[in-house]
Amino acid sequence: MQAPTVLIVDQREEIRRTLEAAGLQVKVAATVAEGLQMALERPGLVLINFDLPEGERRELCQRLEASPDTAAIPVLLARRSPAAVGQPAPFECCRASSRAWPPESRLLVTAVRALLEARAAKAESAESEERFRATFDQAAVGMAHVSLDDRLLRVNPKLCELLGYTLEEMMALRAQDLRHPEHAEGARRHVQALGDGVNRPSSTEERCLRRDGSTVWVEVTRSLARDRAGVPLYIVEVVNDIERRKRAEQARERALASERVARIRVELAEVRLARLQTFTSELSRAVTPAQVAEVVLTLGLAALCADAGYVALEAEDDLIEILLAPGYPQEIVERLRRIPLSARLPATDCIRTGQLLVFESPEAYHAAYPDAPIRDWAKTRICVPLTLSDRTLGVLGVTYLDTCRISEDDRSFMRTLAQQCAQALERARLYDAELRARRLREEALAIAAHDLRNPLSSIVLAASLLERSAAADAAGQPVRDRAQRIKRAAERTIEMLHELLDAATIEAKSLKLDMRPCEVGSLVNEVIEMLSPIAEQKQIRLRALLPGSALRLTCDRGRMLQVLSNLAGNALRFTPEGCEITISAELRGAHVRLSVSDTGTGIEPEDLPRLFDRYWQARATRSAGAGLGLYIVKGIIEAHGGQISVDSALGVGTTFSCTIPVASER
Repeated sequence: MQAPTVLIVDQREEIRRTLEAAGLQVKVAATVAEGLQMALERPGLVLINFDLPEGERRELCQRLEASPDTAAIPVLLARRSPAAVGQPAPFECCRASSRAWPPESRLLVTAVRALLEARAAKAESAESEERFRATFDQAAVGMAHVSLDDRLLRVNPKLCELLGYTLEEMMALRAQDLRHPEHAEGARRHVQALGDGVNRPSSTEERCLRRDGSTVWVEVTRSLARDRAGVPLYIVEVVNDIERRKRAEQARERALASERVARIRVELAEVRLARLQTFTSELSRAVTPAQVAEVVLTLGLAALCADAGYVALEAEDDLIEILLAPGYPQEIVERLRRIPLSARLPATDCIRTGQLLVFESPEAYHAAYPDAPIRDWAKTRICVPLTLSDRTLGVLGVTYLDTCRISEDDRSFMRTLAQQCAQALERARLYDAELRARRLREEALAIAAHDLRNPLSSIVLAASLLERSAAADAAGQPVRDRAQRIKRAAERTIEMLHELLDAATIEAKSLKLDMRPCEVGSLVNEVIEMLSPIAEQKQIRLRALLPGSALRLTCDRGRMLQVLSNLAGNALRFTPEGCEITISAELRGAHVRLSVSDTGTGIEPEDLPRLFDRYWQARATRSAGAGLGLYIVKGIIEAHGGQISVDSALGVGTTFSCTIPVASER
């Protein structure tokens, strides 16, 4: 920074030399006119010799003070005073505006320096003030000085513009008047903490009130201004408009919230779809109305996050009967287990109208049913009709202990559950009817088979006696032939009756087994020995394939003979001449695998899934029997805890395989 200059208006050199010796920069003007001209360069100080003519001195001072370019320049008058005896003559100095006279020249230098420093400080202070004022007034953000008792000391135009006030209107308010009620108390505590020296400068996001009553989001940075002694003066608030940013953030939050809601809905839909698939799968295994109700109220209520529910069906005598009601107090279930269809209740109305009934609050329920016996136990109740085609079978009740908002997605899901439930209930009803009819049929067949067995045995005995009593010559041959035909027909009828009885026993799951250790090789050889005459007659090779060591099995020997003879007999019946049938046995872990293989024509692929159905026969073999053989074989194997399978290829042959545990628990 350039050192200040002292302008001396004097023709003599004593003052100049004194100041230059003190290290000051000096310029000299010989005349008043020259001094005025050089004063336009704005020296730091004008020093006028008091010995100049008074008129010139007065004119110079007046013109310096009158000109705006020089009025601020300090003026100092100096003159030589009478010297004491034996001492040099000192200078006397003064300001143009005062009459202070120093006794020696050293004081002149001191006075000059003091004036220069004072002016420099004043200039610096003025410049600093000007810079602050420009910064404060022209700042791009709102600014305010707030007293410690919440008065507005100073505000800038940007803050007035932001809040919609004029400067005069703003200065008539308190800072608290501009703050939103939700943030006023927090701002007050913040200001108080700053004044107490507890908090450091910090920023907060607040809402301010505009003149028109609207609000604006701002970021306020507060700091404490102190004087040089550290005494708190006021709070400096810098207010930045963040309304756009907050709106963007709020829009983003709304978008994220919408996205979260959409994602939750998708996840809920996926969960419900998975639960619906499980629900459908479990319903397919439910064969009675009670089982259907249990599946619906276990899986369905879990999918709906419900607290309780019930399934009620329309019964005889215009009644509805609750099958199951998990979550309900027992006294309520007992009181409403069977109620007239004419009763004024949500369940009965739902069945009569076939409409979905939703009561999202106790008030809504009480308004619709003021006389209903259940009042304050639950808060939200839904009744969903179990409709099949145009017929309503019953009602599915869904109950929440709290007040809930039932969305359209919830209602749609409930309707889907109810529809699945209605279909399963109808299927269970048909299945139950089929079981009753089947039981009646099996009972009739069992009675008929039992009653026919004795007469047929008598026919066999009579045919045997007739055969033995016929003449041994050619004349008796026709009698013997007829007797043999009668005997074979009666024996085949008895065999079919045994099959009917076995099928009825297996159907009732009451087949009894005489489980004993059995050597598998002897079992297979006995079957081959029994069927060898038939095989030889049809020129079919019948052979056994057994392991080298003895293989034992715990089973009902008679029933296993029945299984192998049936399978091998079928193979003999449907295998052309010249082919081969093999009965094999092998040990596979804890199981014995028995197989009957042939090299015949094979079985049509579409017939394979129905081979073990009762009374079913392939089209080409429908006259061969009653269609119970393979059904009985499967029942016997499963009664032993085993499994049976078939593998067949047209033109190659067929293999029936039975896998039975070595040590059966049956």
